[in-house]
Amino acid sequence: MRVLFTNEAPLIKYGLAEGFGQIGCRTRVIQGEKERLWGGLSVREQKKRLLAAVGEFKPDFIFTEGYPGFDVPTVCHTIRSLNIPHLYWAIEDPVSTDYTSMCFAPSVDYIFTTAAECVPGYEAMGKGSEVLLFGCNPNFHYYTGPREDHVCDLVLVASNYAFRYQEVNWFIMPLVEKGCSIKIWGHFWMDPGAEVNLVSYPWVYYGLLPYEDLPAAYSSARIVLGVNCDDTSSTQTSMRPYEALGCGGGLYLAHYTQAQENIFGDLIWQVRNTEQALAAVNTILAMSDNERRERARVAQKEVYEKHNYRLRAQQILQAFRRL
Repeated sequence: MRVLFTNEAPLIKYGLAEGFGQIGCRTRVIQGEKERLWGGLSVREQKKRLLAAVGEFKPDFIFTEGYPGFDVPTVCHTIRSLNIPHLYWAIEDPVSTDYTSMCFAPSVDYIFTTAAECVPGYEAMGKGSEVLLFGCNPNFHYYTGPREDHVCDLVLVASNYAFRYQEVNWFIMPLVEKGCSIKIWGHFWMDPGAEVNLVSYPWVYYGLLPYEDLPAAYSSARIVLGVNCDDTSSTQTSMRPYEALGCGGGLYLAHYTQAQENIFGDLIWQVRNTEQALAAVNTILAMSDNERRERARVAQKEVYEKHNYRLRAQQILQAFRRL
């Protein structure tokens, strides 16, 4: 089986594509300056590059996730004209269903979504659809041991989206204001126009973390913090808990969502207010290193067994064979 991915996002390059390789599939990720379909290219150039990749690789199906930034009508219509099945993973559901997923939905052959609540809507369009959760890749997300430049008590790798302001305000900012040993990475934290920002706390902001350094960052902190854009879905979470637990380093602490409880249960710590957040941090930091490592190993074993990208690839193949 040959699978062509239209985008080089880390989720694909280090996750799902690796999962397909682990079950014996051949994969090709369109990537790099000379191949990628996004980046201000004309629609003519996008089509030319896509046709070149398809002609060279000859995929059995093509897979797209999220919103890669290319011209959606051009790419989707080109794929349809080639009679190659196009499978889409709506990873922005349910927050951006109308603005992102629905750009692709009419033109693709099957839709995976992280939010169970979105499946009926896609089926009403006459599309096959099912839930596909995020995961981890044990060959990438693993415990590296502490790295000196990443050592801290708490780490947050997340962008400061407006959807998260409320939770950031009561969950993250009190930890910063308390003076915790915390490192924060991501976009928009130093934007003075943002409702919540780190302009007054520049020493906790470390810029953009290369994805290749994620395992080291999560292995070097005692606590990995998590924030979500949505708390209404029974299945949708960020990628963060799968990746953090897969790295087996810091214990995972996030604001409460039903989806996280459904999927991870007591493998993670969840809080509903500032008081609970501060108490949870104190409790985790008071643990011995051995206790934290043992808890992290238990969680890592669970996600390795139940939430790896090899399983996700198998699920996608099963759906493809039903088309």
